[in-house]
Amino acid sequence: MIASRTGGNQGIGFAMPINTAVKVYNQIIKTGHVTRGSIGIRFPAENNADLLKAYGAKLGVFVEGIQPGGPAEKAGVKPEDIVTAVNGKTIKKGQDLIDEVAETPVGNSVALSLLRDGKPMTMNVTVGDRAKVFPEELGKNIEPKDDSGEQTNAKFGIGIQAMTAGLKQNMNFTGTGGVLINSVESGSFAEDIGLRKNDVIMAINRQPVNSIEDVQRIQKTLKNGDSVAFRVMRTTGRGADWQPLFLAGELGSTQ
Repeated sequence: MIASRTGGNQGIGFAMPINTAVKVYNQIIKTGHVTRGSIGIRFPAENNADLLKAYGAKLGVFVEGIQPGGPAEKAGVKPEDIVTAVNGKTIKKGQDLIDEVAETPVGNSVALSLLRDGKPMTMNVTVGDRAKVFPEELGKNIEPKDDSGEQTNAKFGIGIQAMTAGLKQNMNFTGTGGVLINSVESGSFAEDIGLRKNDVIMAINRQPVNSIEDVQRIQKTLKNGDSVAFRVMRTTGRGADWQPLFLAGELGSTQ
C-alpha cells in the first residue's frame, strides 16, 4: 500500500464499494486472509495546498518518503514528487491513492502520473504485498511511560493514554478499564482496520486491556501475519452514548 504519516476509512457508517467487498470476500475464502497492496511511499496525512503550490501543483499527493527497496523506489519515484493520477484517474487526496492501490492485485502494475520539478511524467509501478514492503512496521516497539496522561506510541500505529478518573469524567465514560486512543497514524495498520482517535480499547484478541502495560504485553506475543482483533468502545457524540465495536486485521499493514 502507501503510507501516509505512514489508510483506511472503515468504522461505523463505512460503506465498502461492492467490487472491493467481493474481492476481499473472495480472498478470505481462498486464502484465509486478505493480502493488501503497497507501492511503498509515504505522504502527509492531510494535503497542504501551499506545499503543493510551491511544487507547481494544484491537486495531488506529495511524496514525503520512499520505502527503500520498495516498488516505488524500483520504479524511480522520488521524494518531493507529486502523484496526480493513477491509471488516468485524478488523485486529489491520500485516500484516493490508497483506494486505487488497494483495488489493484499484488503483482499488477499501476501507472502513476507524477509532477517532478513542475514537469509531468508517468511511471509504471508494480504493486507489492505491503506486509513485505513495510516489514518493520510490526517491529515498532512502544516506549513505556507512566500513567500521567502522556501519550505512548504503539506499534499498531496509535498513540494511547491511560484512562484516568478525570479523563473518564470528561468523556462521560462509565466503563471500567480500557486505554484511550489519542492519535492514529494515517496509513497505519490501526487506521486501516478502522480504529479512530478517542476510541477506548477494551480488549485485544479477547485479552482484557486495563492499562498501557496490557497493550505492551499483548504486543510482544504478536508477529507479522497474525490476525488481531480489537474490542473498542466508541462514542456517537451524544452524551454518554458509547457503543461496542469489533475491528480486526492482519498485522504487517502499511501503505
